[in-house]
Amino acid sequence: MTTPTTGTGIAGMTVSGNGFTAEVAYEGATLLSWRPVSTDGGEGENLVDGYSTPAEMQSQNGVRNGILAPFTNRIPDGQFSFDGQSHRIEPVLAHEDLVFHGFARALPFALTQSFEEHGAHTLVFRAEIAPADFEGYPYRLAIEVEYRFAGHEVTIDIRGINRDDRPLPFAAGWHPYFRLPGTTSIDDLLLTLPSRTAIETDEDLIPLRGAQGGMVKRDDTRFLYAPLSGHVLDVCFTDLIASENGLYETRLENHHDGSSLTVWQERGHMHVFTGDTLARGRRQSIALEPVETPTNAFNQPELADAITLQAGETRSFRFGVRFKTAR
Repeated sequence: MTTPTTGTGIAGMTVSGNGFTAEVAYEGATLLSWRPVSTDGGEGENLVDGYSTPAEMQSQNGVRNGILAPFTNRIPDGQFSFDGQSHRIEPVLAHEDLVFHGFARALPFALTQSFEEHGAHTLVFRAEIAPADFEGYPYRLAIEVEYRFAGHEVTIDIRGINRDDRPLPFAAGWHPYFRLPGTTSIDDLLLTLPSRTAIETDEDLIPLRGAQGGMVKRDDTRFLYAPLSGHVLDVCFTDLIASENGLYETRLENHHDGSSLTVWQERGHMHVFTGDTLARGRRQSIALEPVETPTNAFNQPELADAITLQAGETRSFRFGVRFKTAR
């Protein structure tokens, strides 16, 4: 039996429905493409700048659309303590120097559910981690990733399931890259962030801690509504401000034609990366990353409860994307 491949040659599946076509790789349950139908009814442009070849996916450069779990962003030297024990995680892939963005992005996921209901198509992928799989993370964990495609919207739910008989550390996030139709640079776009506060970091993007404890924050109101042109960002924004619907919404907009893309999340933080160091397509797309916790959460004492997943517990991190076509 052959493994289905997507248009990129990457093993995965293609799904289409009323208003969209999408591709998801089995490796990492990674979204490769999402094409909302255009205003004239034809196949639209890919709005998520995913991996374009198997080699690019193996490189993991930019962690394009990667599912981040059981930790997000970086852990300095892979070292952390949890439940009275010290651990050291090795880099996820052999060619990587840093410990970052979790194991899920490189795990083989299995499709466990695929169904249509009320005009939406839902896919559920699942992967398992055993205590011996990753040095420094001696836990039994299942990760489920659910995609729900409906017209010009995608809802994603990442679930951590503690299958161990003791607590384990877990946090989730997503590392998507977005662009809008008809644009070739993010410099042509406007960003609206629901935040007035950023986390201060060192040169390695690790949050600084204040003399009295806690992460150091700074006032940053640049992107309550502003053009991206001239801004280089790899920043976690925090203390998000809820919209009237109770969600935290980050919007990317083409002010020339009125098209927009909104990333919503139920909780957490928003990490923004303008793609200036990508091997391909620098500043052609922007990473708007909903994350459950800030960088290095496993080493932030005030986040101990937030990262702890009790024995037998399941925790969900839910977010999504809405696309609005041009005027």
